Amino acid sequence: MGSWFWLNVPLGLLFIGCWAGIPLYLVLTRWHREVEAKHAEIAARAAAVPAAIPAPAADEAIRITYAEMAGDLR
Repeated sequence: MGSWFWLNVPLGLLFIGCWAGIPLYLVLTRWHREVEAKHAEIAARAAAVPAAIPAPAADEAIRITYAEMAGDLR
């Protein structure tokens, strides 16, 4: 009876390894694309802001950019 238990251990290890390994692999290989896309979006919006704007307006543009980086607060 004890040998049946030890025959199931490799199958259990394979199952747990896949259960943890597949999501970990997906996270480690795809997180960079989302970060690059968000940075490109923020850079495009920053490029649309005129270079010579008054200081208070520049401060507001910076606050909006940081709010977008933290997530939409609307």
